[in-house]
Amino acid sequence: MSDVLFQMQYPPNSYCVHDQKRPVYEDIKIDTAFRKISPRSIGFHVWRIQQDHVETLPKEQYGTFYDECAYVIYAASLAGTTCDKSTISREIKTAGAAIERNIHFWLGANIPAERSKSAAYKIIELDLHLDHKTTQFRESQGNEGIRFLSYFKDDGILVHSGSDASSTPTDPRLYQISGTAPQRCVQQKTISWQCFNSGQVMILQTATIVFVWIGRSTGSVERIFGIRMGERLKQQHAIAELAIVDDGYEQSMSIARKEVWNGYLNLAKRFVKPMPLTPTVAERLLKLYHCDTVNGVFRVELVKTGALEQADLYGRDSIYIVDYFPQAIWIWIGRSSHKQNRAEAMRHVRGYVIKKGYPAGTPVARVIDGLEPAEFVSLFPAWTSADINGNTVKGLSEKFDALTLIQRPRMAAKIQLMDDGSGDMTVYQIGIDEVKEIPNKYAKTFYSGNCYAVHYEVACSTENANGSLPNSIRNVVYLWCGLNAPPEHRTIGEAFLAELCEHLKKNVVQVRIAEGMEPPHFLQIFKGSLIVLNAQDPSLEQAGAVVNIRQYPTSFVLKVVGNATYTCKAVQVSSKTLYYPEDCYILKAPDNEVWIWCGQYSTGDSREMAKSIAGQLGEYSLVMEGNETDEFFNSVGEKFLKQLKKTTTAGNIITPAVQTNVAQTWDRAVIGLYRCQLLEDGKPTLRQIFGFSQQDLRPDSIFLLDAGSIVYVWIGEQTVVEERAQCWELARQLIATHPVQRDTAMPIAAVRQGEEPITFVGFFDSWDRKRFESCVLYENLRSEIEYPNGVGAGGRLPGAPIPVPRSSVRSDDGSGDDFDRYQKYPLDMLRGDAANLPASVNPTRKEIHLTHDDFVTVFSMTYHEFEELPKWKQVELKKQQKLF
Repeated sequence: MSDVLFQMQYPPNSYCVHDQKRPVYEDIKIDTAFRKISPRSIGFHVWRIQQDHVETLPKEQYGTFYDECAYVIYAASLAGTTCDKSTISREIKTAGAAIERNIHFWLGANIPAERSKSAAYKIIELDLHLDHKTTQFRESQGNEGIRFLSYFKDDGILVHSGSDASSTPTDPRLYQISGTAPQRCVQQKTISWQCFNSGQVMILQTATIVFVWIGRSTGSVERIFGIRMGERLKQQHAIAELAIVDDGYEQSMSIARKEVWNGYLNLAKRFVKPMPLTPTVAERLLKLYHCDTVNGVFRVELVKTGALEQADLYGRDSIYIVDYFPQAIWIWIGRSSHKQNRAEAMRHVRGYVIKKGYPAGTPVARVIDGLEPAEFVSLFPAWTSADINGNTVKGLSEKFDALTLIQRPRMAAKIQLMDDGSGDMTVYQIGIDEVKEIPNKYAKTFYSGNCYAVHYEVACSTENANGSLPNSIRNVVYLWCGLNAPPEHRTIGEAFLAELCEHLKKNVVQVRIAEGMEPPHFLQIFKGSLIVLNAQDPSLEQAGAVVNIRQYPTSFVLKVVGNATYTCKAVQVSSKTLYYPEDCYILKAPDNEVWIWCGQYSTGDSREMAKSIAGQLGEYSLVMEGNETDEFFNSVGEKFLKQLKKTTTAGNIITPAVQTNVAQTWDRAVIGLYRCQLLEDGKPTLRQIFGFSQQDLRPDSIFLLDAGSIVYVWIGEQTVVEERAQCWELARQLIATHPVQRDTAMPIAAVRQGEEPITFVGFFDSWDRKRFESCVLYENLRSEIEYPNGVGAGGRLPGAPIPVPRSSVRSDDGSGDDFDRYQKYPLDMLRGDAANLPASVNPTRKEIHLTHDDFVTVFSMTYHEFEELPKWKQVELKKQQKLF
C-alpha cells in the first residue's frame, strides 16, 4: 500500500466493512424511536441496539453499558455550548439559531458481529432523519473520544460484562478503574490477581462486602472515583459493607474481611504488577488525503503532510480524510456532496483504517462542511466559521475598552487584560552578578540582548462595590527575555522571579515571555510605549554588569507595531528594512532630532501611538509620506532616503512577528483544558477535558489551559512537589506537541489555586471563588467511610498505616524515606540474581521495594521501625533475609 495513492474497492454487498446489503435510500424506514426526535430540538438520548430495532434507555441508565452491546448516543446543543446526560430536551423556536448535532455509536469490546452491523445501519437512519446535518463518531470500548467522555463526567462510565442485567451473576464481580475525565469502571471477565496492577483501583464485589482496592501509584482522583463507584454498587445491590484495601497492606484487613477476600483472591498467591508504562507514541503527523469514487472504486490520494490550512479543504462537493493517527481519523464531506457520500462516509473511513493497518479501535469521525466540531477545527491554525449555507459567522469587534473589561471576565480573557494598566510597576534588569532596579524614566526601553523582570501591582481602583477585587491576584511578575540574551541571564532571571514570588507569598501570578511574544497586558502596563532596541548585548562589554540605558544609540529607526495601548510597541529595524505606507516609523537622526514618519495609509490610532512613544525620546516632529520637508531629508540622511525609494506594499517586515489582531487570537471553541498526570517513570501525560468547567479543576492536580496565544498552568494547592517543579516543562510540552505549529517561545503563566486572574477565570462559563472550599478530598472521604461516627478501627488492624495518594513513584536515588513512594516487586524477585533486577532497584536497598505486608513478614517490624535501627543491624538483617 502506498501513502501516495491507494484504492479501496468493496464488494457490491458490503457496507461499513461488514457483509451487509448496502441500503437503498428510497427504501429506508426510520426507526420509530428516532422519529420522536425533532431536528429542531436540543437534548441527550441513548438507545441500545437490538436485532431489528433500538431500545430507548431511561436517564437513570445513561453511562451504564454492556460490553456485548452497541449503543447510539445523540447529543444536540446550541452552537457554542456543550451537552451532557443532564441536558433537558426542548424545542428551539428561535429563528436562525444554530444547533450542533452529534451522533456517537459505541461498540462494546465483546460485541457480536451482528450487533455491530445493526449499529452501523441504525446511525444512517438517524442521520437521514436529521437531513445528514450531523457529525458522526465511532466509539469503541476503551478508545472513547474526549467529547463522548465529557457527557458522563459527573458519574463516570460503568461497563458490565454481558448483554444485559440477566446475563452475568451479581456476585462475585471484579471491576477495574481506568482512564480520566471521566474514569471508566469496567467489569473483568475473570477474578484473578492477573487483573491487578499498582496504577489502578479495583473493586471486588461479593455478596456481603464491596472491596475497593487502592493501587499504590494511583492519584486521589482515581481513588475518589473508586470509592464513589463502590458506594454506588453497594447501594444498587443492597450489599451490607464497603471496605477499602490498600495495595501492599492487604494483611492489615480485619480477620473477618480477610476471610471473605481470600475466598476469591488468595493472599498467599498475591501478585500485583507494577503500573504499566504508557508506550511511547510516535510523533503525530497530520496527513491530508483527497478522496473520490471512480467506477465504484474509492480512491484515496495523499495531497499534504504536516501543518494544514482551512484553504486546503476546497470544493463544495469534495471529500477529504484528515489522518491524525492515533488521535483520530476524520473524513470531511463538502456541503454540496451527494447524500450517498454523506451516508457512506463512515464505511469509507473505516475501510481506510483497515487498509492502513491501524488498530481496530482507532477513533473515526465524519464531519460536514460548515458543521465542523471544535476537535476538528483545533487541527487548523486559523478557522473562519461558516454555517451550512456558507454564510460567514461574524466575529466580535476588535475595539475594547479595558476599563470595562475588569467587570466582564469573559471579555477580559478574550483580550487578556486584567486591568487598565494604571497600577504600580517596577522593572529590574538581570545581570550576571546583580539584578538592578531601573528608574521609571528609563523603564520603558529594553534591549534584545538582556532579560528583564517586571513586577506589576494590580490597580486597586478596580475594586467592586463590595470592596473585593475582581482579580484574585494583586501582583503579576513577568520575565522578559530578549532574543539575543545569553542563556545564563534567563536562568538567573527565572531564579529571581521565583525568589520574588516567594517574597510576595500570595496573590501573585508568574509569567514568562520572550521578545516578540508580549501578551496584551504586558504591553498595557507600558501604555503601549515599550521600546525594544536590537543592539547587541551592551552588558557583555561590562563584564556581565547591568547596562547603562541612559544613553540611547546615536541614531536608529523604530517601527511602530499595533494601534492600541495593549497591542503597541516600537521595535528597532535595520537599514535593510523595507518601509510600507501602512506603517509609522520613529527616527532618531544623527543630529539628535526625533521624527515620526507616517505612511500615507497609516491610521490615526497608529499615529497617536507613535506620538506617545516618540515623546519618550524628546521633542519630535511629524511628517506624512509625500509631504516630507527639506529639513526632514537633511536630518535623516541618505540611508533613510534610499529606503523610502524602495517602499512597497508586499511582504511583511515585522521582526519578530507580532499578532496585532488580538481579538481573533482567542477562539473559545478551540481553547483546551488538560489535566497533568505523572506516570510510574515520572514522565508526564496530558489528557484533554472537553467541555471543561471549574468543577474539572481539582486541588490535587495540575491543569494546563491552552488559550491560544498563552498557556496557563493552574497549580492545585494539594499537588505534590514533583509536579509543581515540572509545571513550566509541561506547558512547553503541550506547545511542542500541539497539532498546530506553535511558537515555542509563546507566553506561559503559572497560576495558583485561589489566585486566579480574570484573564484566566473568564475562560470558564461561571466561576465560584468558594467552590474549592467544598471540594471533596480523598483523605476526608475515606475518613467518613471508615469512621462514620468518628470512632472505630475502620475494619483494619489497630495501628495499620494508610498510604497517601501519590501521583508518581520513583526509583531509589538514595534520598528520602517515604517507603510507599518506591516501586514494589515480589519477594522472590528481590531475593534472586541481582543481574535480573529492574533498573530502578538499588541492590543495596532492596528492602524499600517490598510491600508493607512482605516487609512485616520478613523483618517482623514495620519499615519505620527498621529505619530506627543502627545501620550495621539493618545490614545484618538484610543479609539474613537474602536482601543484600
